[in-house]
Amino acid sequence: MKAIDAILFDPVGIVVDEHGKLYEDAAPALAELDALGVKVIAVTSVTEAELRKAVTEAALSADRVVCLTDTEQGLRAARAAGVHPILMMNDPDEAMRLTSLDPAGGIVSLHELPDFVRLIAARFIDDKLKVK
Repeated sequence: MKAIDAILFDPVGIVVDEHGKLYEDAAPALAELDALGVKVIAVTSVTEAELRKAVTEAALSADRVVCLTDTEQGLRAARAAGVHPILMMNDPDEAMRLTSLDPAGGIVSLHELPDFVRLIAARFIDDKLKVK
């Protein structure tokens, strides 16, 4: 059983650059997430309304969804929508500032995202076993 069913994100700045060019770590990470059975859902903007809409349309439970973002607005919108904000740490100084908003986690490369999903799943399974 996995703990994360989907990852929401605005692709610009996360998967593609401002010119629409795919970052080199994007394709392998997205393929690995697909193999793990994690839905990857691009949203047109990281707002509370857009995140709620994406969760509802995909028939997901918000508590099993993360939002990958690199902005303060994205972190706040994810929390307000009931999903877990994950900080994409593109800029070290900005990332330090944004950690004060208490994201659920953070990564510096999309290469780390599948392992992040595995870590959460392992903790989820451990917690389930401890309850019994």
